[in-house]
Amino acid sequence: MNKKLMALAVAGAIAAPTVAMAQSANIQMGGSLTVLYYMHDPKNPGGPGKKGDILEPSEPEMYIRGEEKLGGGLSTWFQCTSSFDIVNGTGDGLCTRNSALGFKGGFGNFFFGNWDTPQKLVYNQARGAFSGTNALYGGTATLLYGSSSSGVGNLGNPARFYRRQSSSLNWHSPSWGGFDVKGMMSSGTEHTGLGLSPLNPRLFSFSGAYTGGPFYFGASYELHQDYNPGGVATTAAATGYSGGDDTNISLVGVWTIANAFRLSGVYSQSEYEVTNSTSMDVKGFAVYLDWKVSGPHSVRFQYGMVDSPEGNATVALPGTSYRPTSALDRGAAVAGMHYEYAFSKRTAGLISVNQMDNDPGANFSQGKSTATLGGKQQSVGIALKHRF
Repeated sequence: MNKKLMALAVAGAIAAPTVAMAQSANIQMGGSLTVLYYMHDPKNPGGPGKKGDILEPSEPEMYIRGEEKLGGGLSTWFQCTSSFDIVNGTGDGLCTRNSALGFKGGFGNFFFGNWDTPQKLVYNQARGAFSGTNALYGGTATLLYGSSSSGVGNLGNPARFYRRQSSSLNWHSPSWGGFDVKGMMSSGTEHTGLGLSPLNPRLFSFSGAYTGGPFYFGASYELHQDYNPGGVATTAAATGYSGGDDTNISLVGVWTIANAFRLSGVYSQSEYEVTNSTSMDVKGFAVYLDWKVSGPHSVRFQYGMVDSPEGNATVALPGTSYRPTSALDRGAAVAGMHYEYAFSKRTAGLISVNQMDNDPGANFSQGKSTATLGGKQQSVGIALKHRF
């Protein structure tokens, strides 16, 4: 009898905080898992990399989020999204994906945290079901934005514009008749650890969009101050880069026809102040088609390309495949298609083929092996996706 009473007491002690939490805030948990299995061919006869099969996750995540109504239309909310890698048994720790704490109300949504930039959110509207960077059905972000980056900007891949920015202040407006705006600014946290460097890195990102009927139009502008994209020495003992501005402009359009066809595209233009006296301009575009053939069957296509970078820069940008002027073309293209079958609203499988082609002076890769100048890389395989 005493054991039963003790068990009930323990159960009550555990349940009490849970009930109190449920009453004070709406708590939700969920996430998504995507597993890729494919054959990757770097197509470098006698060169770096080997043809082989790859098993890996793609952006697996698990989130917990909550919201508390404060009255007068005001709410406070939080979200912690973490990596959830069931394939390799590794992860980046807690709250390393979109995570924040903020307020929502008639003024919109104001929050602090680690979040996708407005520029990235606009681009995501174009790419839809395609990945930005994975080898099996991605790659357009690799060409247009130099690949992806997460965390403090100046210290991690400073030349990339496809970012999740930590230590950021964000505002997302409500919808005004289909129009909305978003803004982000990184905090001075980026300045720490730079010692005697003259740089004061900071990120600003803005977007505006219109959603009405079958159409979506979006535009974004992102500014990186003193991000040092060329990796120039900046210490007192080896001065070389006193700072500069790097910018990206992206334009996106989406047209959905009878909920069966979705045609979208993005144009991107980036300008880098590589050193105090040299610069590099990168321009490109991508188009996507999503066709729901019938029932659970869908077919999707993507094509993206980047032109040869322009300007008088003399060095390649670290962390990207953007190369300085030469006698050879330095652009690239990626093309892919996949068939997807929806087993349910939460689970789908797909078969995909994706190929990246380089101009004679370029070496863009799908991220699995080094690319040779003018080479091609191809991935063919399957994927299983599940949301929970």
